[in-house]
Amino acid sequence: MNNKKIVFLKMVVKNHPLLKENLEFSLVADQRVMTEDADDLTNLYGRVWINNITTIVGRNATGKTTTMQLLLGILELLLQNKSINQTRLGRVLYGDEPITVDTYFYGSNNALFLDEVIFEKREDNWLIGQETIYTKKALTSTAKKEIFNFDGAHVWEDREQLDDKLKSVLAPDDSIFRMLLAREKYQAQGIFDTLLFTNVNALIYNGAHVPQEILAFLDPSVEYLEIGQSDSGQSFYRLKFKNNSKEITDSNFATIEYYLSSGTAKAITMYQQVLRALQTGGIVFIDELENHFNQAIVRSFIQYFTDPTINKKRAILIFSTHYSMLLDDLNRGDQIYVARRNGNIDLTRYSDFDVRQDIQKSEVFDADILKGTSPDYKAFMALIKATKEVINGE
Repeated sequence: MNNKKIVFLKMVVKNHPLLKENLEFSLVADQRVMTEDADDLTNLYGRVWINNITTIVGRNATGKTTTMQLLLGILELLLQNKSINQTRLGRVLYGDEPITVDTYFYGSNNALFLDEVIFEKREDNWLIGQETIYTKKALTSTAKKEIFNFDGAHVWEDREQLDDKLKSVLAPDDSIFRMLLAREKYQAQGIFDTLLFTNVNALIYNGAHVPQEILAFLDPSVEYLEIGQSDSGQSFYRLKFKNNSKEITDSNFATIEYYLSSGTAKAITMYQQVLRALQTGGIVFIDELENHFNQAIVRSFIQYFTDPTINKKRAILIFSTHYSMLLDDLNRGDQIYVARRNGNIDLTRYSDFDVRQDIQKSEVFDADILKGTSPDYKAFMALIKATKEVINGE
């Protein structure tokens, strides 16, 4: 049985027209890890830990979803052997100039990897122009700041140096990282994408019966919910509420949605993705975690990843939010990326700001102490004035 695993560490994006140059997103903890923090992190080797939970927080239009789609697309390309057009990259690669993405990984056989890929636009299609994989030994003696320094590292593979036979079977929108996974026999992290359901209500559950424990938590009035399939593959729903003899049945989800709240349906769908990540040690992405959910449900999703009796496989939750109060539930500043936009999209770790530790993170965010985290006051007053003019017919 192969137990070698490869784990995502960090992404750096260069020359993207919407992003600040060298925009970074990292799971590696840059703050000191205390004993009481251990449940929030996973130790890879030595003093290198990664966060099991990371959030991107920011006001509207600060690039939270764009960043998540870019990270999702890169991980789908590299870890799931997908072509560019099968990932979210096509939605977030912009402009006409080449875009470089550096992605760092840790192999459980004490190896570090850097995949440097340059995307190029050719005839309105994004392809891989150049790609090089570098590797070096993961040494416990290496200072944390040197983990991502690959100067002088060994070239594991260079796309340009492949022999003609390999080049002939490698599509221009496929990564050579699949060769590393196959040759080194790494078990890649599963990538679970829930972004489709951010603004779309759907009820998807791989099982005939939605567990009673889920229903009791989300909506205690539901007696049972069953999802079957006809011979033609069409979904068929059976829903019954307590103290009501009527069973609601239909193959059209719109009918079920009329009786079942959108939050409940969405939470059931999300729960399944979270469960799959927890079972496999994968990474699950949720955009706007608070959308349609109450605080109890949101906090339960987060708690799954900090409870070692549940998160035995060390799964990772990456989510975005507008809801600053959630920040107070996170113990560490390096679990939080603050998204701001002054021209280009910028991400800064909360731990990199010089803020007083005795002030709650939500207060820091809402008071705009970090600048660019709350609506502009002048814009707000202008909106008030415009609203009054419309109402008063001016």
